[in-house]
Amino acid sequence: MAESAVSWWEIDVPDVTQAQRFYELVCPGWTFQPMEGFEGYVIVNVAGTGVGALQASTEGEPAGRGIRLYADASNLEDTMAKVRQGGGKVEQERMPIPGDQWIGTARDPFGNRIGFVTSNPA
Repeated sequence: MAESAVSWWEIDVPDVTQAQRFYELVCPGWTFQPMEGFEGYVIVNVAGTGVGALQASTEGEPAGRGIRLYADASNLEDTMAKVRQGGGKVEQERMPIPGDQWIGTARDPFGNRIGFVTSNPA
């Protein structure tokens, strides 16, 4: 892993099953594997490698505490449509960032922040 590269993340959600359905729709290629011995903790794999997890919020702990990750999206507009379809909310439609790339940001159905990045024009 390169210096300062993100190596893991966890997203607290009140409903792991619903979160899994949302991220399967919005992030094609993500697969999920429950972590044996840890109820409510699901490893997120990309190309067979664990990169993060969805975990059930503990009672009294709010979800959506400001976690954001950025995922690649080949078609940003299609991804944002899927965010809406999956019960999420688009916060920022396509906007340019340096390096001939664009980002869009959203919240999942639980209020967690997520961003998507593409180098493909609209």
